[in-house]
Amino acid sequence: MEYREALEYLYGLINYEKARVPYTDLKLERMREFMERLGNPEKTIPTVLVAGTKGKGSTSYMLHRLFGAFGLRCGLFSKPHLLTFRERIRIDDRLISPKELARLVDRVRPVVEAMERESPWGQPTYFEVAVGLALLYFLEKQVDVAVVEVGLGGRLDATNVTEPRVTVITPVSFDHMEVLGNTLEQIAWEKAGILRSNVPLVLAPQREEARKVVLQEAKRKGAPVLEVAEECHADITFRGLRGSRFRFHVRGWGEGEIVLPLLGDHQVENFLTALLVVKLFGLPCEVSRLREVTGTFRWPGRVDVLSLSPLCVFDVAHNRASFEVLLATLRDYLDVKKAVCLLGFLEGKDCAGIAEALRTFPEYCIVTEPLHPRALPVEVASSFFLSSGIPVELIPDPYRARERAESVARTLGLPLLVAGSFYLARAFKEILRFEEVLEEEVELC
Repeated sequence: MEYREALEYLYGLINYEKARVPYTDLKLERMREFMERLGNPEKTIPTVLVAGTKGKGSTSYMLHRLFGAFGLRCGLFSKPHLLTFRERIRIDDRLISPKELARLVDRVRPVVEAMERESPWGQPTYFEVAVGLALLYFLEKQVDVAVVEVGLGGRLDATNVTEPRVTVITPVSFDHMEVLGNTLEQIAWEKAGILRSNVPLVLAPQREEARKVVLQEAKRKGAPVLEVAEECHADITFRGLRGSRFRFHVRGWGEGEIVLPLLGDHQVENFLTALLVVKLFGLPCEVSRLREVTGTFRWPGRVDVLSLSPLCVFDVAHNRASFEVLLATLRDYLDVKKAVCLLGFLEGKDCAGIAEALRTFPEYCIVTEPLHPRALPVEVASSFFLSSGIPVELIPDPYRARERAESVARTLGLPLLVAGSFYLARAFKEILRFEEVLEEEVELC
């Protein structure tokens, strides 16, 4: 199978999910059958399973890099991707190659087609196949550990078939309410579905409603809990364009000073969460090793400064809580209090909450449509911002919207903020490119 054919096959599986299959129908029974037909790769890979609403991708990435710094061959499964499917599967910070991905898709395809014919659960979804490909790859390459980011929720997510040595829950907030529930307690309960008896949970700082539910579930299941807020501390001494400098302390492990190039106090919190997992794996606190690896951290799309003149920042924030964190980071690290905003969202996002979070931040707002079948029409998205009195312009094509937004930012002498969806990335592909990415990958993305 050629690489392009493999990509077309994978993206063709998305048609199944466009039907908006109810969350309760995305049963783990189908994923378990899929794994069994593939030889149960999930049963032999030491795994860290990471759930949460905010920061789970960044935490997973940092943990992946930290394991590598201590000499462990580490796999990372993350989602979604910005420019190429290959971003979802990597080992030692190297994306799976086009050739390897095509080979694995060729191996998995007959299994998917057989399940469509024979299984009472039907064929695996696009995401389930992606998880299967990652686990097969990690098994073949004999990784020492795999960091696996949960897709949606936790309890019924395809990644929950893994047998983790440690589970992680990053901050829980409101997102995917139409699927996970309308209260923080309901959402936290779904996230806590990844907990296992006698498997330690690293719990990032939470709002009390979410924390209470997770701790109750941990007690019920017999999962030991280490709370980052109790076990770790950081004193930030510098914030700026190059990131943060802080002193950290992890109880019973060690302390030191670190420079973190990822912008935001929330990234310091994510880093502490990752350190606590490293401690649980019995690895030593070697500050020189930590400094060396953190200096090379690069996680595109997270308060990502694309240009300095004019200042342009791209961020994948797509719920109210993430936008609140984003605005605080722009203020504290880049001294940005006003900007031209280029925004685009998918259906189901809390645009009303996002508009409330933004309030008076945009001087001018351009609303576009991400390159995704479930893009929210500009007429709908813009309605949430018009009531605030902010000048709003509607440009459905994200490429034209980018040109217009850059022009307005130059005219007004203001920074440009691009946010609202991972699927705005393609409009900035020549700046965002962080690996050698084939043009055909981006066009098929």
